Amino acid sequence: IQGGAIGDPSGKTGRSALEDGKSFEPDNYNIQHTKTGLVSMVNGPGGVDSRFFINCNDQGGWGDDRYAAFGIVEEGLDVIKKIEKVPVSPPKNSPKTPVKITASGVL
Repeated sequence: IQGGAIGDPSGKTGRSALEDGKSFEPDNYNIQHTKTGLVSMVNGPGGVDSRFFINCNDQGGWGDDRYAAFGIVEEGLDVIKKIEKVPVSPPKNSPKTPVKITASGVL
């Protein structure tokens, strides 16, 4: 599941939440992508911006040494599983129907 593409409905880029709007380099790649619900920053051409993704299974090793994990979904994995089942359109695997999380709780 990918989200956070502030200002770009295509999801290809995002805008940094930092005041100056600039991207930054992630601080480490030490956490391996081997847990369902792991949350990681997406690296773009200029570094990290507002985009993130959530692992839907335990096989996210493709993200190791490429994306910096920074958190994990502690509650609501049932929601993640429901989102994962939404039909998608290839080749980008975009949801065929919009998916919005309107009440995320504490971040």
